[in-house]
Amino acid sequence: MVLTKMTTIKKKKHVSKKNKKAWRKYCDIQDVENFLEDQRLEERLGKFETKPDSDLFVLDTVGDEKAVLAEEKPETTDIKPQTLKQRKRANLSETPKCYEVLLPTSKVQDPNAKRNHVNPVGLKKTALSKLSQKRRFEKGALTKKLELMKKNKKIALDKKRRRKEIVNTFDKNLWGEDLPEVKGVPSTLKDDFISTEAQLHNVLPEKRLRSKPPPPKILVTRPAIDTPHPGVSYNPSYQEHQDLLQDVVEHEQKLMKKEAHLNRVTTKMFRKVTADEKESQWREEMSAGLPQPHNPATAPSDEETDNEYKAINPPVKNKKKDHKARRKQRERIEERERLKRAKIDKKKITDLYRLRKLQNSISAKEKRQVELQAKRSAKRALVAATALPNLNAKKAPVKQPELVEPSQLTGDLRSMNMSANLLRDRFESLQRRGALAASKLMMKKKKRVKSYFKPGHKVTDNDIEKYLQKINEKKPKKIIIKK
Repeated sequence: MVLTKMTTIKKKKHVSKKNKKAWRKYCDIQDVENFLEDQRLEERLGKFETKPDSDLFVLDTVGDEKAVLAEEKPETTDIKPQTLKQRKRANLSETPKCYEVLLPTSKVQDPNAKRNHVNPVGLKKTALSKLSQKRRFEKGALTKKLELMKKNKKIALDKKRRRKEIVNTFDKNLWGEDLPEVKGVPSTLKDDFISTEAQLHNVLPEKRLRSKPPPPKILVTRPAIDTPHPGVSYNPSYQEHQDLLQDVVEHEQKLMKKEAHLNRVTTKMFRKVTADEKESQWREEMSAGLPQPHNPATAPSDEETDNEYKAINPPVKNKKKDHKARRKQRERIEERERLKRAKIDKKKITDLYRLRKLQNSISAKEKRQVELQAKRSAKRALVAATALPNLNAKKAPVKQPELVEPSQLTGDLRSMNMSANLLRDRFESLQRRGALAASKLMMKKKKRVKSYFKPGHKVTDNDIEKYLQKINEKKPKKIIIKK
């Protein structure tokens, strides 16, 4: 039995094409569009008939011998990847992306080769412009302009000649780096429309122009090395050791005074109360404004009240003062004013006699203020001359006075005990003299990670003991110095 496939031919659909919309909808113009697209592509890239064979074909002059040798022994070339600097340097000769839009992408020729030149609007001289030009010519403005143009042209020629003379000095290092650009700016970026910031942005880091830092405002005069006190020596004299002891005593007194001041303005400001007093004060403050409960102990007795009703707010009586009361009140006010005026007059008389004393005290006070101001200015100038540079926000550690007890004083270096760390001492000395930035001793806090294991039927007592031992063991803290 043979099966045959029936082909169905669609009936052609007849539609009306009386307007432009119907023509666009029902006409198939795909072949025309493809032809026009190919034609445009040839106009942009050029026709194959016009291109030479060297652009279309590659002539193989090696043959099969090199291919056979390459299969037998492959070449191993060590090609190093280019760095970012090398890639940037290789792309300097290319046209920048911002200019690619301005370049022509089509190879279509101008259909009208003999196009007439059209002058722009305003180029044609009017009657008024001709009249004004004639007046300027009569005044001699045009001759001045021509003279100025000749002068500028001469200056430009002189500059060009001088520039050529500078170039002919032959001071270029031929064996140096290959830098054809001036100051590292690529030649493709030297344009009037590109700002200086954009030019310097594309300069390589090693060729970038760096601004010179400003000079310091204050000339700091500090000693080259901080010499220790002579009393710190392992074999000091008696007077030097006593001077060192006096310095240590003064330092300790300052610390004690500061601690006492902090204790006075913090702890001593508040009085101590017991727990019961504190609770009673709290109850009293919290129950303020609330109705108090009836307490028979504090309530007034009937004998004291005498069984008389007394209102909480008794009525006020408008009792008028008589003439005698008003006269007495007026006399008291006048007497008070008289005594006040007499006291002021007496003070004026005494101040007249105290003028000389006041003048002496004022002059002495002004003299003291001048002396104090001179001392403060001298101290400020000394501090400014020996001030450390602000390398960071932290302050340099203050030098603590070293003390060697009389029992530890020996005349021999072998029997002397080391009381300080030499490395730490030199490190702090560099910070105090401004050679290093001041640092702060920081304790590194390590986060405690909670560890656990999932209990199951395979967990033994050994595993539990190991887990508990891991939790209980303490790790030593690390000390770091943070700048």
